[in-house]
Amino acid sequence: MNNSISHLLVVLLLAGYTNHALSADTPSAPATSAVTQVAVPPAALPSLFVRRQARRPAPDAVISLKNPSFNPDKLGKMSAWVEIEHGSGNSYTFVADSENALSIPSSARIRRHGSEPYGLLQQSIGVHPSWYNKTVRLSGSLRGVDISGAGGALILRADDGSGQILAWNFMQNARVKGTQDWKQYTIELKIPPSAYSLIVGVMLEDGGTLWADNLTIELID
Repeated sequence: MNNSISHLLVVLLLAGYTNHALSADTPSAPATSAVTQVAVPPAALPSLFVRRQARRPAPDAVISLKNPSFNPDKLGKMSAWVEIEHGSGNSYTFVADSENALSIPSSARIRRHGSEPYGLLQQSIGVHPSWYNKTVRLSGSLRGVDISGAGGALILRADDGSGQILAWNFMQNARVKGTQDWKQYTIELKIPPSAYSLIVGVMLEDGGTLWADNLTIELID
C-alpha cells in the first residue's frame, strides 16, 4: 500500500514539472501579436511612384492651364508661371504688359537685354496614365517686335518622373520672327506612355520682344 502511494506521488510530481517546462517554452499570444504589429515588411510601405501617382489628376480630369491670360497678382507677377533663363540668366525680362495687351488686363512680354540664348515662361501639368498615347494641343496668340535669330514660340514638352525629356514641340518650323502683329498659333504633341509631366510655355530664343496671350490646352483624341 505504501509503495503504491509513493509511486503515485512521483507520477504527479513529474507531470507537474513537465507542464511547467512546456508553458515556459511557449510564447504567449499577446507577445506574438505585438511582434506582428511592429515588423511591417518594406513592401507594405508606399513607394515614391505610388505617392506620385496619388497626386496626379483623376482620369476624367479636364486638362487645363493656370492663369492662361497671364494676369498679374498684386506684386505684378504672373502667378502659376515660372521664369526660366539659360545659363547665368540676367538676360530677359518677364512682364505682365497692360499697355500692349491683346486682352484685358495684360499679356505676357518677354524681352532680351543680355547675352544668354533663351528665356521662357512655363508651367507643369501632371500627366494621368489615362492620357498616354493621346495628343495634346496648345494654342495661343503671339506677337513679335524686332525678333532676331531662332525666334519666339509656344512650347510643349513631355518629361518622365526624373525630368528626362521624352518628346517635345517647340514650333521649330513656324517661329515668330521679325516684327509681326498678333497671330494665333497651335502646336500638338503625342503623350508618351512613360510621361509624368507636361511642360507648357512660351519661349523667346535670341533677340527681340515677344508677347503672348490667351493660351488654351486640350486633349484631342
